[in-house]
Amino acid sequence: MTGHSGILEPRPAVGAGAMLINTVLILAMGVAVKTLAHMDVATLEMLTWRAGVMLLLLLPFLMSAENRRAVRAADIRAHVVHACFGISTMACFYFALRTLPLATVTSINFTTPVFGLLLARLLFGERVSAIGWTAMAIGFLGTLLILRPDSSGIGLDTLVVLIGSIIAAAMNLTVRRMPARSTNFAVIFYLSLFGAVFFAVIGSPAVETPTLPEFRLFMALGLIALGVHTCMAFAYRFASSMLIGALDYLRIIWAILIGYLVFAEQPDSLDAAGIALIIASGWIVMRTQWTPGSTESVKPEGNA
Repeated sequence: MTGHSGILEPRPAVGAGAMLINTVLILAMGVAVKTLAHMDVATLEMLTWRAGVMLLLLLPFLMSAENRRAVRAADIRAHVVHACFGISTMACFYFALRTLPLATVTSINFTTPVFGLLLARLLFGERVSAIGWTAMAIGFLGTLLILRPDSSGIGLDTLVVLIGSIIAAAMNLTVRRMPARSTNFAVIFYLSLFGAVFFAVIGSPAVETPTLPEFRLFMALGLIALGVHTCMAFAYRFASSMLIGALDYLRIIWAILIGYLVFAEQPDSLDAAGIALIIASGWIVMRTQWTPGSTESVKPEGNA
């Protein structure tokens, strides 16, 4: 449903429900990735299978005339940009999960709202208040506590998560500024299509015949990934950043619990302090974006 300007009307209940489901799905995906990593499956092989399974799951939906029209009418340029960000941030996420605790990857990923605020300022000239800059400083300090760089610098895996969080912020801005004629199906379809083509080119040589347990995990990974991207599209297109950002913080609770129960991972005191600071900074960013009379409290952002 669109308004007079052609922009999708807000549907907070839909967006909130999608984000609640997403907090569970993302952690389930993390468990699948870490399990495959423990089985010595390469990151590129995981990504290739994931992309192929996602596309295969979507192909039957093209039997619908409505979905075919949506694919033809979509803004291809916007979808190419979104797919590039989506593929890149997911690759960072998978790569880091091989060695880093689930809670660490999740907590660093919560710097995304802060980077989103900074990118909105740099790319779209949106005003950042003093409290917004304070939130960025708090988030930066929390990230340093988790990364703990020494004389040798920052570890590769933790740096990759940070880069992935920046890319995720760009992806979220892209989704929220996606033209209304690009339906949710078109968003997910083109992301899956471009991902499948990309990894078919660079990832096929790395693909080996999987064992039955690996094959089951690959199928689950593709299905969960499709659910994650679908929920993200619904959440960011139908609800405010304040609402979905607040709900997204449930993810850190699930990450700590699952990491402890499944992988015996336990954050130390500095990790806990860093997580708390990052959550505080993200919460402040969300609060500053939810102001009376702001455009975001009324509708999603405008077209790209």
